[in-house]
Amino acid sequence: MAEEATVCEDRISGLPDDLLVMILDLVPTKDAVATMFLSKRWLSIWTMVRRLEYKDSDDESKKSVWWFLNKSLQLHKAPVINSLCMELGPQCPTSDDVDIGKWVAKAVDCLVDKLKIKLLWSAGPTRLPKSLFSCEYLVELTLSGQILVDVPSSSSSYLPSLTDLQLNCVVYKDEDSLVSFLSSCPILDFLTVKREKDDNVKKFTVKVPSLCDFWYSCGRDDDVVDHTDRCLVVDAPAMSNFRIADFTGASCNVEDMPCLELAQLYVDSCHDDKFLTCFSSVLSLDMYLSDAMIMHCCNTTINFSRLLKLTIRPWGSDWLEPLLLLLGKAPKLKEFLVDYVGLFASQRYIYNNPEDLPFSWNQPSSVPECLSSQLEIFEWIEYGDRVEEKEFLTYILANSKRLKTATISMNADLDIEEQESIIEGLKDIPRVSTTCHLLIK
Repeated sequence: MAEEATVCEDRISGLPDDLLVMILDLVPTKDAVATMFLSKRWLSIWTMVRRLEYKDSDDESKKSVWWFLNKSLQLHKAPVINSLCMELGPQCPTSDDVDIGKWVAKAVDCLVDKLKIKLLWSAGPTRLPKSLFSCEYLVELTLSGQILVDVPSSSSSYLPSLTDLQLNCVVYKDEDSLVSFLSSCPILDFLTVKREKDDNVKKFTVKVPSLCDFWYSCGRDDDVVDHTDRCLVVDAPAMSNFRIADFTGASCNVEDMPCLELAQLYVDSCHDDKFLTCFSSVLSLDMYLSDAMIMHCCNTTINFSRLLKLTIRPWGSDWLEPLLLLLGKAPKLKEFLVDYVGLFASQRYIYNNPEDLPFSWNQPSSVPECLSSQLEIFEWIEYGDRVEEKEFLTYILANSKRLKTATISMNADLDIEEQESIIEGLKDIPRVSTTCHLLIK
């Protein structure tokens, strides 16, 4: 019997161009471009993809992606670009031939709605085209590294669709340029700012009525440079989530945020009581209890009337008694966490080693309202069983009448025998709540 011939049918190549473009949008740009070598049918399909990503390798010995980026964008024909990502490292050439602005302008002309530019080269900051700051369709914008934020203070700068903005270690022309940039974003919802400790802006002003989420960080100053002349100013009445991590000693002026749900305050200085007062309406508070914060917790008359969850990361001395004062100002508190690990988990023995935090404990004469009537969840991370710690833990368990769960995580530096001994001792601590489950890790 004659053997039948088997024909391999290329069903993918028979698909419509629009569907092939959708497929190529799902693969890395370099792989999409490589399909041009498959056949004449595929020769120009890649030029219509709407998602473009060009990233230099972390290996500085490898050639920069710039040449590929430059050539492929010259041939690109899509009328619309959904997203463009350009990340260029130190291996990128710094000659006049490297024109980032040209390709940003092209993306703007193609109605780009997601744009990410990261320049980590050794050349000076790059000024982006002014058309970027009046891009009608741009929704998400990320700028990182050697980029000069130069936005004119005029009505020509307007980003009506921008909701998500990230500024990571960029350079600003001046303070007015920053203000103009943010004021040109009428519906901005999410803002992330990461600053170098020595950037050129003294007064960093964020005045955005629509802003809901703000994440701000500034590098720790290991050179002990005085940054008390620097200031962060925030005026965002719609804010729901606020996070600040700043260890440079700069001040922070924040206007009232009545809608605030989450506040994370990782700072080593607190210049006045007004700073904490701005967070009086927060539902969840996560803060470093530095010496400065301890002082203001003791002195301020603020009441956290809506606070349901409190996370404390001890960083100063004698923090136990001020903490009780803070608990007394949070009558509705249901969750309470003590965390020695802190923000910099990999460096906790530089900043948050429990053995470096001397403190004292004196039995208070009264019990905070939240313990006697509200607290349901308590957790202690990196518990070391020092005398004061055990007395404080005993006080919490003896006075938290509605406590449901108490979780204790042992200090990682304790050996197995020490941990076993501590665990046996913890089991014997009386609990006023008959429904409280003690979990020990």
